[in-house]
Order: sequence, then C-alpha cells, then structure tokens
Amino acid sequence: MPKTTVHAHLMTLHHCELLAQDGGEYRVGLGEFAKNQFDLYRIAREEVDILAEESRDMAQFAVEEHGVGVYLYKAEPPRGVRTTAGVGDRRLLHCTGLGKSMLSCFPEHRVRETLDRRGMPAETDNTITDPERLLDELESVREQGYAVDEEEIQPGLQCVAAPVNPDSASVVGAVSVSGPTGRFKDDRRETELPELVTSAANVIEINARNTRT
Repeated sequence: MPKTTVHAHLMTLHHCELLAQDGGEYRVGLGEFAKNQFDLYRIAREEVDILAEESRDMAQFAVEEHGVGVYLYKAEPPRGVRTTAGVGDRRLLHCTGLGKSMLSCFPEHRVRETLDRRGMPAETDNTITDPERLLDELESVREQGYAVDEEEIQPGLQCVAAPVNPDSASVVGAVSVSGPTGRFKDDRRETELPELVTSAANVIEINARNTRT
C-alpha cells in the first residue's frame, strides 16, 4: 500500500489505543499478546519474582501507555495480598504508586496533559485529586527515588514503587511492592521496601541498557 495509506491506518489504530508509538516505530499495544515480545518485560519478570520473594509481598511491573498504566507482570507469594488488578489491566496514573513513579519521569507539561486527558477521579478518600498537590508529590518522588500509595487505589492496601526509565527511553515503567497497611509500618515502609524496589528498578534499567548495546 502507499505510505500515506499505511500512515493513515497507523494513526487510526494509535488513536484507538491499539498501537503504541515507540520512538519512530509503532508496535502492538502492551496487552497479553505483546508482552512476550517486549524486552523490558522479559528483563523485569525475573526481578519482580525476586522482589516478591525478598519482600514477602505482592510485586508488580507496569508500563505507561497512552497516559495510563498497563500491568505486565505480577508475582504473588503465599502470604501476599490479592488485588483486582491483573496482567493486561489498565489503571489511571494519579492514584497508584506505580503510576506516580512513572509520572515522575515526565516533564510538568506532559504530566498536566495526561491529567487533563484522563482526569483524576477519587478511587478512595485518600486519592489525590488536585493537580497541584500531585505535582508537589511528584517532585518528592524524584528527590527520594520512589513513590508511596497511601490507600489511594484500595482501602487497606499500600504500595511502594520505583520508576524504571532506562536511558530516558520512550517506554517508561515502574516496579512495586503492595501489601496490607498493617505490614507497611515504620522502618519497613520508610527504609526496607524503598531499598528493595529501587534496587530492583536499578537492575532492570542496567540490564535493559545492556540489551540495547
């Protein structure tokens, strides 16, 4: 087909969120079909399994696509909680640790565009629904290297997450540990879990860079 025709089809599929743009190329969206062909997924899977084992809580990996977070992998240890989010599910970025981690990788204008496009509905009483308050929190995420979900997506559930952004690539992801509020207290939430998720994110980034070189 003529290039103009192909381009028109690609634009339509991208607008319908069936394709994602990665640099100058298009690829199938990051659903169940695409994940096994996605390098970052394959690299992250092993680290998420290790993270779940070390933390003894549920660990997840997600990427940003079309202004939402797409869950690509999760590991659930025997004592871990179960959540409604499954592999391939999408969640808005403003109300999860994973989402806030990914938003922290974007410049302010892109964060505002995403929030304007997707909205900031309240999932719980703790959900941040004010853009300025969220922007302030994202600055803290950048400084400390991780984000915290304070029961913002589900009552009784907390999350600590760190961004994965190898070489400022167009694909941005995040890795997290989630568990009941009773297990996310004091030094564990402030020190142990942040160290675990940031370490896992760092390993994923390094391995992703090595895969590209």
